[in-house]
Amino acid sequence: MRRGNKKPLLFFIIFIVIAVSLIIASARNRANVGILDNIVNFTVNPIANAFNGIGRSVGGFFQHFGDVKKLAQEVDSLKYKNSMLEQKINSMSSLENENDRFRKLLELKEKYPQFGTTAATVMAKDGGNYCRFITIDKGSESGIIVNQPVIANDGLVGIVFEVGRGWSKIQTILDPSTSAGCRITRTGDISVTEGDVSLVNSGCLKMLYVSKQFTISDGDIIETSGLGEIYPRGIPIGRVKEVKTSENDNTQYAVITPSVDFSNIFEVLVIVER
Repeated sequence: MRRGNKKPLLFFIIFIVIAVSLIIASARNRANVGILDNIVNFTVNPIANAFNGIGRSVGGFFQHFGDVKKLAQEVDSLKYKNSMLEQKINSMSSLENENDRFRKLLELKEKYPQFGTTAATVMAKDGGNYCRFITIDKGSESGIIVNQPVIANDGLVGIVFEVGRGWSKIQTILDPSTSAGCRITRTGDISVTEGDVSLVNSGCLKMLYVSKQFTISDGDIIETSGLGEIYPRGIPIGRVKEVKTSENDNTQYAVITPSVDFSNIFEVLVIVER
């Protein structure tokens, strides 16, 4: 086995011995202090400086480590403050949206001053994306009964289907078992809308009995006709998306896109008196 090279260690020991001897001689013979001190300084100072440099490096390392730790704490503090600000912004945005919805409901009440209405908040939606039924937080205690019409900011929602204390269920115009008398606002032509199984997944409904004599175009507004005893006249139902011909009996019908966005419905008005 090859021995390690011990020469550097031997030189270092000899160097230390010489340095110590010079220090002792310097202390005993102050006459030669200048020469001896210079020799001692020349030999010892580099070693001292080296150790001082190492000490400064170590101290600088721990100081740098402390600065990094302090910086990390400051970053965590800033992240926390940023998170709190984001929560406040989101809360303010939510309040603004809620105030905007209530403002629109107030405008809607003013639009139909002839009706007595009760505002309610949507608690649940049933029937998937197309929203066949809606549950609201008002019921019999607020004067709500079955077969009362329900409207929202943009138009007709549906009809009260079930009532309890503190809740009511609304059957929307998208449900295949509902229908409403309607008219084309531009021409005054009368027809009927109803939910349709083939259209419900796309969030649309059907306008039946579209005579070929009707002047109907894509984009025409469809509103309630007022015929029957349920829906008042003039409430928007939707717009004509396209006119089609039935395959079975060669009659025409129109596909209607509802005025109400049922995926973003939060408040409604129930017409309790008219």
